[in-house]
Amino acid sequence: MTPKKLSLKEVRSFHGGYWRYDLLDFHYLVNCHFPTKGIYDRIKEKLPDLIEHYPSTQRVVTSLLAKWKDKDYFTEENLIVTNGSSEAIRALNQIVGKVTVPIPVYNEYVELPKEKLNVFLLSEDNGFKLDIGLFIEEIKKSGSDFAVINNPNNPTGYIVPREDIIKILETGVNLIVDEAFIDFSIEDSVEDLVEKYDNLILVKTVTKTMGLAGLRLGYVLTTNKDIRDKIKSILPVWNVNSIAEFFVEIFPEYEKVYWDSVETTKKEREELLSELRKIPFLEPFETGSNFIFCKTKISSRELAETLYDKYKILLRSELNQKDLKSDNFIRVAIRKKEDNDKLISALREIVH
Repeated sequence: MTPKKLSLKEVRSFHGGYWRYDLLDFHYLVNCHFPTKGIYDRIKEKLPDLIEHYPSTQRVVTSLLAKWKDKDYFTEENLIVTNGSSEAIRALNQIVGKVTVPIPVYNEYVELPKEKLNVFLLSEDNGFKLDIGLFIEEIKKSGSDFAVINNPNNPTGYIVPREDIIKILETGVNLIVDEAFIDFSIEDSVEDLVEKYDNLILVKTVTKTMGLAGLRLGYVLTTNKDIRDKIKSILPVWNVNSIAEFFVEIFPEYEKVYWDSVETTKKEREELLSELRKIPFLEPFETGSNFIFCKTKISSRELAETLYDKYKILLRSELNQKDLKSDNFIRVAIRKKEDNDKLISALREIVH
């Protein structure tokens, strides 16, 4: 019996598990050049032990994570290991009083009761860039005790300069800076600012930068003990699985290879950006991430459906952000060159 063909809407509703389907996934954002075969071989060899035993608790896993960087602030005390950034965001959403969030933004930051959420609309007229002066005014006017910055922004790819982040921190508001894609950026991380500002809460995921979507691994870094204690009280005892814990332990041996993979991804990003600019119905934005945000001169929904139905290509369209004309924008992940070439070939065949 021939299995029923799944619609694009059905496939998207699964939010993952795409290894089961014959798809080319430009929707979810990962590093396609990492981990290496050597890492997979290490995990494969250790797999029976990792599956049969409980993982460690926060104290052990954060002590392993602290070895990633020889920095005074990057310590077991200041770190919380999470099940991807999603777990960190959900925990933070529980402890905020009121939070000001610039949008468009990563959707999980706006999954809040109306009374907790104050939105700050970014304007397409200036490329969805964040006006720090107006943002600070909005934070104060709303009485928010927290604010959020995605840096680079997801989905637009815009990067907030370090000096602007400092301006927000100087107001005293608790600032959540999500650096899920910072390794692909021309800007450095602001994590060192936690030494000076205990109102900085840095959220990081290795899912997207290290190609570990299935492992679900991230962390929170802050010197604010009160916030750390509140987050820890929300998390389960074993929130990170044994395979993720083992990766945390062995990663320092592969750090150079990882940064090489980042450089390869950035090179392929520039090549893909150049080709997307040649597609007549797309207007790509500059980006500091491993994805490219594009305005479409046609229906993004129809474009996504054509790519899925005809070419088995999946990408992000119809972004459900307040006041964003969601049928006029797409987000394209950076994949390996051979995959990127397939996407460009398909887009060239679509005539409008």
